[in-house]
Amino acid sequence: MIVVATSGHRPDDERIYHKEIKSLLNTGYNILYCTRWDDDMDLSAEHLNHVNVSRSATPIKNYIRFIQNTLAEKSQIEILHIHEFDLLPLAKQMKKNNGIKVVYDVHDTLRAMWETFSSKKGLLKKAINKSLSFFEVSHLMYVDEVILANKVLDDNFYKQKGLNTTVVENFPLLDSLGEEKQFSTNPCILYQGQVSIDRGILILLEAFIKLKETVPEARLKIIGQTRPLSFKDILKEKINLSGFENSITFLDFIPHEQIWHHMREAHIGVIPSLKTPRVVLDTPTKLFEYMAAGCAIVATDVPPVRHFLDGAGELVVPNRVQSLYKGILTILQNEDIYNDYINKSMVRVKQEYNWPEAEKKLLSV
Repeated sequence: MIVVATSGHRPDDERIYHKEIKSLLNTGYNILYCTRWDDDMDLSAEHLNHVNVSRSATPIKNYIRFIQNTLAEKSQIEILHIHEFDLLPLAKQMKKNNGIKVVYDVHDTLRAMWETFSSKKGLLKKAINKSLSFFEVSHLMYVDEVILANKVLDDNFYKQKGLNTTVVENFPLLDSLGEEKQFSTNPCILYQGQVSIDRGILILLEAFIKLKETVPEARLKIIGQTRPLSFKDILKEKINLSGFENSITFLDFIPHEQIWHHMREAHIGVIPSLKTPRVVLDTPTKLFEYMAAGCAIVATDVPPVRHFLDGAGELVVPNRVQSLYKGILTILQNEDIYNDYINKSMVRVKQEYNWPEAEKKLLSV
């Protein structure tokens, strides 16, 4: 049996459930899936036992105790597969008590993420981030394998610590592939993902307002949850004051499977992220999703995006409205460029950037 545990992801998370767990089930494994989410979702099925506790009512320590109590009733546990660093104490206990194999799935470059999202400043920020790093490092001796979601273009932190590491990218499923879309004079420009200032949403809005002067029929669609929640009101106000509120659609959270419908309808997919420590290192999953859905892509020029896009889209200077505007306009004014970008992207997804290719590496671990 494999125990898969997450403390902060939705039970139906695209990577954990729809990709990794389903791949393991198809291989014949029995899985106990432990989640901590404020939802009554039950994903139990043949060979899959899903148990969930309330996130808001269950502190991490209590959640770890819940998993330990659940596992006390199980036998023949072979692997513990955790998806957050705050579950490392569980890995420690299970390694010491049961001697099982521990797989640590790292979705983000943690130190860059802490640096980007910490609300603290100066020495306090450094002290907190250092303590988080110490906590993780002090538990790595109980980990057998590390899975990384992002291709490492610089130093591999975990490899330097002596750990076996395997990169299993968030490539899309092949059944997600869309069709090449016809060039349009009424184009839909899409952003989907977390909606926040650091993701470049306000820069995108300004670039779109400028674009309307040249492409008056253009439409903008923004899909995703805001962070913080108060940003929703700020964004809605700016949309209403733009003068183009009838051309801009903002949808809060919708199920991931419905997002694919919107991506297949869109002509251009944008990734306007600001240049932050995290953005410089992590590959946005939406890059591969846009490619699979048949969108021409305009994205912030940072090393991971440059590596994977590689001539199949427009790279723009981060934090610059004019550059983002020109990147979008270049595609909308040239049908050959539009078709070439889409064709290159879809060929790469079919041949390389797809889940069956990533799955091989997952199963090898």
